[in-house]
Amino acid sequence: MAQSKSNLPQDPTKDKNAPAKRSFLKDDFPLIRKALIVLVASLLSSVTLIGAGKAFLTKQQEGMTLIQAQRSEALTNRRQVENDKQEIQDYQEKYLQLRKSGFVGEEKRLDLITHIKSIRENRKLFPVTYEIAAQQIFQIDPEVAMDELELRGSKIELKMNLLHEGDLLNFLDDLRTKGLYTVQACTLKRIDTTAEALQTASLTGECTLYWLTLGARTVSQNESPQLDNQ
Repeated sequence: MAQSKSNLPQDPTKDKNAPAKRSFLKDDFPLIRKALIVLVASLLSSVTLIGAGKAFLTKQQEGMTLIQAQRSEALTNRRQVENDKQEIQDYQEKYLQLRKSGFVGEEKRLDLITHIKSIRENRKLFPVTYEIAAQQIFQIDPEVAMDELELRGSKIELKMNLLHEGDLLNFLDDLRTKGLYTVQACTLKRIDTTAEALQTASLTGECTLYWLTLGARTVSQNESPQLDNQ
């Protein structure tokens, strides 16, 4: 028996009511293209802004670090100036005393000669003979900071007659009131005198001294040996 045409299976591809197949690139992408472009642009702008913000923050931090370092250096310099000022005040009186005594500055040999004459007259001593050698530079321990200064000294050979040992000690003490002197050696010799003799020298004293001064460094001079501490 023959089947009717209505009962035969139909080809779906030929169904006019079936939905058409869609393509993303052709059908959907054009719909979101503008939104996608805006999103990408926003992301790029955000990355750029974040990078610029980090660079700006880093620059600000470097600037702040530099300012803090400059402030710290300024405070250190200020403290150093204040310390130097205080040291000047502390040592100014001592410096003036040393300068007045003749230790700081150039030698004043005429003042020394006058001073020796004054001591002899005041102490009523026997005549004093002396010889002052040429000034020399003394070697200083390298650990002692001298900067632009140098220690100088002049050798003095001293000879005098004495009533007793005290005359020599008094003379040396008085001599140090106007200058800095270091005694290298002293010898005493007895003079034969009669017991009845009064106001007659009984001793002869001979001393080797160094007259020391502190002054600005010179270009070149001969150096003397180091002083012996006594």
